Amino acid sequence: MASSGAVQVKLELGHRAQVRKKPTAEGFTHDWMVFVRGPEHTNIQHFVEKVVFHLHESFPRPKRVCKDPPYKVEESGYAGFILPIEVYFRNKEEPKKVRFDYDLFLHLEGHPPVNHLRCEKLTFNNPTEEFRKKW
Repeated sequence: MASSGAVQVKLELGHRAQVRKKPTAEGFTHDWMVFVRGPEHTNIQHFVEKVVFHLHESFPRPKRVCKDPPYKVEESGYAGFILPIEVYFRNKEEPKKVRFDYDLFLHLEGHPPVNHLRCEKLTFNNPTEEFRKKW
């Protein structure tokens, strides 16, 4: 099958973060939310099995698994970090998952809240008919 047999998947990874009016008892200065979604909020549940967010090890339960939308994690913290995100596909063949290293950065006090969006386009060459039908 030629490249016409390819299926493209578009995902949006992003986060919002804002400085808290008052730090928490733990010293957390920011509230944040990180997410994976379809472009323009389209439903991706028909081809995404689950999303795993690997938070910094200082968080309780640093491995967060979302099996249903919305695929997001909300937390408070005091510093940014690189957050590995694994998206598992409803696909019997490879790739069954893809990993993104997401930069969860925070702005300093006095700056506007963070509202960041990163677009990713994946190409599945010669996917199974079952996976193709999910489109």
